[in-house]
Amino acid sequence: MDGPLGEEPGFRGYAVPLLLARWSPLQSAAVLGALVSLWHLPLVLFGQLSLIGIPTTFAITFLYVWVFNRTGGSVLLALLFHNSQGTFTVGSYGFSGVDAGRAELLYFGFVVLAVLATVLVDRDGWRSALASAVDAAELPSESNRLHR
Repeated sequence: MDGPLGEEPGFRGYAVPLLLARWSPLQSAAVLGALVSLWHLPLVLFGQLSLIGIPTTFAITFLYVWVFNRTGGSVLLALLFHNSQGTFTVGSYGFSGVDAGRAELLYFGFVVLAVLATVLVDRDGWRSALASAVDAAELPSESNRLHR
């Protein structure tokens, strides 16, 4: 729970609504995917994440944004999805060495296929955000701002 609990309130709870207020869910996921990938780069540098984990992180961010958007802005469901994804790792299945590398590559392929399938099956969900997902940001309007 350490990763999801630390990341989801900020990435999905704060950043996604702000991004959705400006861009489509697909564009928002691409922007956030790049930021989240940079966020995870130190894990690669310190050996806690393999190099293939960076593009996998970028790709799976699309699924997290889709879950957040399609549940009307539920950080809880995004957190549970993230936790389930992080619980079952290559190492938890006993893969090591070259086998672990192959399994991680297969996992990356699976995530990319899941993203592509989600984009193809739910095209409308990628074009516009649900109002409740955007409203989570509670952006101040021009009339509500204090003028000096």
